[in-house]
Amino acid sequence: MATKAKRITAMLLAALCILSVCACGNAAEDDYVKGQTAGKDISQSVAADDVFTLNYSTKYSMNPMIATNTNNQLVCNLVYENMIEVNNNYEALPNVITEWKTSDGGVHWVFTVDTSRRFHNGEQMTAKDVAYSLNIAMNSERFAKRLNCVIGCGANDEKTFSVTLSKANMLLPNLMAVPVIKNGTYGNDYPDGTGPYKYADDHKSLVKFEKYPNAATLPLDVIYLKEYNTVDSTISAFEDSLLDIVMNDPSAPTNLGYGSSNEIRGFNTTNFHYIGTNIEDSEMSYDGLRFALNYAFDRESLVEQFGGFALEAALPVSPACSFYSESYAKQFNYNTKQVQQILSNMGLKDYDEDGLLEMKVGEEVKEIDLDFIVCNASSIKTNAAKKFAEDMAKLGVKVSVRELSWSDYKAALDAREFDLYYAEVRLNPDFDLSMLFKPEGKLNYGNVNDEMLMELIGSYLAAQTNDERKEACANMCAQIINKGYIIPLCFEKHQMITHRGVIEGIKACENNPLLNLQNWTVTFGEVEKKTDENNK
Repeated sequence: MATKAKRITAMLLAALCILSVCACGNAAEDDYVKGQTAGKDISQSVAADDVFTLNYSTKYSMNPMIATNTNNQLVCNLVYENMIEVNNNYEALPNVITEWKTSDGGVHWVFTVDTSRRFHNGEQMTAKDVAYSLNIAMNSERFAKRLNCVIGCGANDEKTFSVTLSKANMLLPNLMAVPVIKNGTYGNDYPDGTGPYKYADDHKSLVKFEKYPNAATLPLDVIYLKEYNTVDSTISAFEDSLLDIVMNDPSAPTNLGYGSSNEIRGFNTTNFHYIGTNIEDSEMSYDGLRFALNYAFDRESLVEQFGGFALEAALPVSPACSFYSESYAKQFNYNTKQVQQILSNMGLKDYDEDGLLEMKVGEEVKEIDLDFIVCNASSIKTNAAKKFAEDMAKLGVKVSVRELSWSDYKAALDAREFDLYYAEVRLNPDFDLSMLFKPEGKLNYGNVNDEMLMELIGSYLAAQTNDERKEACANMCAQIINKGYIIPLCFEKHQMITHRGVIEGIKACENNPLLNLQNWTVTFGEVEKKTDENNK
């Protein structure tokens, strides 16, 4: 008979089978990740079998350039190294690439690689291997969007390679958390890598790679791989500590939380939640009405729905970045009185005394009725839309929320049959917003065509120093906010979940959750037999 904890966990792990989450960590202590626990404490540590095990799937690729399965991506983080790592504050850190420079403001770059690295077959890694990997990534479904600014890449010699971009981008290193594989091995099921672990001959476990720079401090000699393809078997494996790590997206439709003894560490992501506007619509064509909406969404309440695993954002870049302006963002805190004042200044009033505001255009009095579409797969999003509609109703503005299936929601976006829409998009780690506003762009559902904004985005990317970037970012954000093209809400945090008391020293971030494994402390122990009674 399954325990109550297992029944709760079942619903969550069903969702985990379809999640695709990437992550990263690079220090020894859990100082900046958010740790939480859930469920009932048990008397002992829960690494029951004295081995460390990750889930994987033979149904999906283990090639890091094309791996789409969450579990397989996690395994790949141990076998392959990223060219450059990006920390939780979106700062680029040397790794396989040790240095980088540009002489013309960010169009042409030269990268230096660490040729002391060895592939698992013992061969030396060179710049040719790294350039090859970048060229493969540019054309892969997994990385192509991130690297769409790269138009050329090639090795100069054993230690350096050059990259040419289509536009200046001083944040190019932020985009290069891309795995390195040996030149010519992309077609292999298991390309050669340089990571801290290599595959055993049967590919069912990972063994310490003795030539890895920090091999001596790795806490585990062997990491086992087990395949759990059914929901029930995966649930039992995690509950019984036969699996040791799970990645989770707290905004997933079926995320319910764990009912067992665990630790949850949140890490920042570029998953951006915002409200989009249809600037061609008769009501939303007014800049003033769109601008007023910056004050109309309760971001704090939204973050609470995430269980705290999100960052409030009144600007369209992550608050974790050093160039995010907190002082500017605070000007747009939730304030329905400010919304009311702006609408009043625009001349909106209840002309026919029916309790609703109308807009007078010439001699015509037009009632405002905003059509707000939201995908019904996420209760977080639908709740935020309803809260907004309730707040606006108190001000006399009618908002009709349409909760749509994904296919109907996407069809309405493509046909521009909306006034407002709740959106979520994964931005690139350089926070290049041109994907949202480029004329004729796939994500430009509001049909924005603002040449000045595109120039401001270009200036932000080309900024030479952090101070220049902060100023350029503020100018870019001001254009977006003042025009009300989108209303920023938050950036998600994702979760790395482990059993309570087993792992210490985790620092997770977005592109490699298991980075710096050499700094972990892993403690094994026996599990107290759990029953329905002691899990109440």
